[in-house]
Order: sequence, then structure tokens, then C-alpha cells
Amino acid sequence: MATDWLNALGASGSGLNIRELATSLVTADTAVKRTTAEKKIEATEVSISALGKVRAQFQSLSEAIGTVTQSSVLKATSSSSALSISVTDRTLVSEQVTEIEVLQVAQRQVLEFGGFPAADAALGAGRITIDFGVWYAPEGSQEATSFAQNPALASSSIDVGDGATLQDLATALSDIPGVVARVLDKGDGTFSLGVVSEPGAGSALRFTVAEGTAGNGLARFDTTATNLDAQVQAATDTLLTVDGITVARGSNEITDLVPGATLTVSGKTSGPAVVSVSRDSALAEAAMAYMVEELNATLKIMRDVTVRSVDGTAAGDLVGDSTVEALKRQFSSLLSGPLTGHGEKPVYLSQLGVSTNRDGSLSFDEEAFQKAFAARPEIFDAMFTNSFSSPTEGVTVTGALTSKAASGDYAFRRDPGTGAVTVAGAATFGLPGTDGTSKYIVLSGDMAGLIVTARDDVADATIRFGRSFASQLQSLLDGATEAEGSIAKREDQIGKLAAEQAEVIEALDLRATKLESRYLAQFTAMEQAVSRMKSTGTYLENLVKSWNKDG
Repeated sequence: MATDWLNALGASGSGLNIRELATSLVTADTAVKRTTAEKKIEATEVSISALGKVRAQFQSLSEAIGTVTQSSVLKATSSSSALSISVTDRTLVSEQVTEIEVLQVAQRQVLEFGGFPAADAALGAGRITIDFGVWYAPEGSQEATSFAQNPALASSSIDVGDGATLQDLATALSDIPGVVARVLDKGDGTFSLGVVSEPGAGSALRFTVAEGTAGNGLARFDTTATNLDAQVQAATDTLLTVDGITVARGSNEITDLVPGATLTVSGKTSGPAVVSVSRDSALAEAAMAYMVEELNATLKIMRDVTVRSVDGTAAGDLVGDSTVEALKRQFSSLLSGPLTGHGEKPVYLSQLGVSTNRDGSLSFDEEAFQKAFAARPEIFDAMFTNSFSSPTEGVTVTGALTSKAASGDYAFRRDPGTGAVTVAGAATFGLPGTDGTSKYIVLSGDMAGLIVTARDDVADATIRFGRSFASQLQSLLDGATEAEGSIAKREDQIGKLAAEQAEVIEALDLRATKLESRYLAQFTAMEQAVSRMKSTGTYLENLVKSWNKDG
């Protein structure tokens, strides 16, 4: 067992426990400051934890916004299984009913070049030029033997070298965009080269062959004069009637007949099919109820962490925190404020059955919502969809704007001298059309990404943009939760405070060590002196006793 020499020294001197005395003095000097620092660190940990709860709920609310905004309440239906419709851009879709009849389905051109003995049959050298276009019957003829090249599709050429095989040619053809080629075993001892184009009459193929050596056999792929000998299936457009008007499209995926929706043709219809787009009131109500639920969860957390102590009740972990209090004010302003840019008059949440309770939470009245939705379903769009519009005839508006763009009316101006167009004072990039209209794209400023399509005779117009409630709420959440957001900045501040207090404790530990060493040194010297004095006293006492004894 080790001997505590300091206490042993005290026992022979003053009798005090030197080590305990030094420790007590050090504690008296540092305890209050240490306790204060530890309490501050504990408070920062509580604050960080509470901010984490707020952040997590903000993220949950953000996910709810994404879920609701991606789930369209617009219901698109078709009365024919041969014609389907799907909503692709809710900002462009409006409620409507259209009769569409499919007269012809878009097909690919299919060519077959047969009679080859093997897939690796050798071909003659030369060049094959592939053009894209339309095969049509010239006047006075019933056969499509004339070809008009499609200017939108570039020609391609293949150089066939000596020793190239049928399979090599199929591979080279398939490398050309818009062409698929493969070698097929016919099962009768021969092989064929099958070539397929993209759907649409304007995507048909024409092969022009220049043989390297006359008569080497490559000319069998030439369809310059006619493609009827090789054609298995002709390329055709989709033919439809839209409310009785016949139109043609080069694809079975049609995106420009119903704005904001895609029509998919899979066959002919037996007659006009009824295609409709309508708002589903049940889905709309569910979306509103879900959003109110998530908003209430968020409001409750902010209320709980900032509640003040009343009549002995516990205060919230972030009571008086300026960051969370500011966020509460922003939420309150958004919930009660107007949504502008969605028409002539602003839209309020109260119009959709949402009211605020005395404790700050929200209530949702389903019956009031259904009445409002039935009367003016378009006001529901202000909740979840940014809107683009113009009250000026001959002007349409679309785009994808950043969070800097604010709701409101903006001016479209065409300079009478130069023809240059500005929107909200910002210059635009113009794309002239062929139907008397042009597109103008805003490339800079807060309205960058806005696209205005206007008749060429429109000199002045009003451009209206309405940011949805969901969009504004998402901007608020992003401003709080992003890396440089308000919550992150507050967490950094609290973290710095915790680090400062940790430094205080570290300094106190260092001071305690030095103090204890100094006290121990002083007490040791004192005990040594006392011990010497006691030793001297004992000597003198014994000396006197000896003198008395001798006398």
C-alpha cells in the first residue's frame, strides 16, 4: 500500500489533511464558475436538440409539399382504350371535354432485303446514303414512287469496305439515329436484313447506293427509284379528328393537341372518343386536409419550444429564441396573407375552408371546402400550382422561374423602332414563329425563365405570375433548413457558445491544477516548519525534564 507522504507529514505537523485542504480551497475558487459554464453547455445542448426537432419537422413538411404537388387532382379520362390521356404539366391544363377519333395509327417503315445465304455473307464495296423523308404517289399514279426529303432530318452515309458482311451493314445502320437494323434467320435456309424507321410518314427511308465496282451486288439495297420491292410496311402518320377537324401527327405520343397533356394512340377508335380533363374534388380535399395536418404539426412544435412559463409551468427549450420567433411570424404572415397573381383578385386560405384557432393552430372545414371548390375550383390551384397568364389577347405565358420571382403583374413592351421586347424591364431572346407569333425568353433578372408567346402585332401586354402557397411555403422552409439557412446559422451561434464555455472549463481545469500545486507546495513548507518547531519543542521539553531529574 502506497504511503500518502503529504498526509503523513501533516500528521507529524499541524495534524491537518493537507491534500483535502488544498482540494477544498481549489474547489472554492473554481466551483461557481465551472457550474455556470456547465449549465450554459447543458442549455446549448438542449437548444441544439430543440432546433433539431424544428428542422426535422420542416423537412417532413417539405416532403409533404412534394407529395401533394406531384399528385395532380386533375383527372384525365378517355372513353376509348385505343386513346389514353395523361397530365404532364398542370400549369397548362384546364378543365375541358374534347371528342377525338383516331383514323390511322402512326407506323414505322419496315424494309426487308432477303435472299442472303448467311449473316456473315460478304457484300460488295461502295457507299450507301440514307435519306429521311416522305414517299408519295405522283400525280396520275397509285403507287408511292416519289420521295420528298425531310429537311428536319439530316442524311447519313455508310462506306462499305471490301470484306464487309451483312451483319456489319446491320450494325452500321443501327448506329444512325432513327434507324434500327438486324439480320434475321428466315428459317428456310436464307437470311434477311430488316430495316425499321421511326414512326411517321416523314421518317421513311431512301437508300442510294454507289457501288465501288459496277455489278458487285451492293446495288440490291438501292431504293432510289422505288422502295416498293423492299417495303413490308409503309411509314404513316397518326390521323385524328379533333372536334371534327382532321389533323396529322408523326408520332403516337401527341403533346400539342391538349395543352399540358399527352395523348397516347394505340389503335383506331370505333368513333369519336370523349377525352376529358376535370378536377377530382375528393383528391383535392384529401390534399388540403393532409397539408393542414402537416402545417399543424409544424406550428405545434414551434409553439411548444417557445412557450413561456406561466404559473410554474415549464418554459419551452427555445423560449425567446429570435430565430424560431421570426419563423413563427413568417408562418403566420403566409397563412393569413393573400396569394396574388392567380387572377384579378387575391386568394386566401380562408376561402378554402381553412381557419386559425385561438392557439394558432389551423382547422379545416371539409364542407366549406367542397362548396368553394364546386363554385370556383380554380382557386384551389393557387394552393399548389404556380400560375402564368395574361389578360391581353394574343399572349400566352409559361416558364420555370426561380424562387426570386415574386407574384404580380409585369409589363411586356415591344420597342416600336427596333422591335426589341422587354418583360419586367429585362431583355428577352426572341424566337420567330411561322404562324404570326414569336416566343420571347427572359434570360436574366428575377423573371429569368419566363416564356411569353405573343402575336407579332402585340406592342404592350400584361404578364401575370402567381406563386402558389406551396411554392412560397417551400421557399420559407428552404431559407430555414439550407446549409446557410437561419436554423443552421443559429446552430452555429449556439455551437460557438458551447465551445466558448468548454474553453472556460478547460481554463478552470488548468487553473485548478496550478492552484493545487501551489497550495500543496505552501502547505508542505508550512508543515515542514511546524514539524521542525514541534521537533525542537520536544527536544527542549526533554532537556528540561532531564535537568529537573538531575537536580
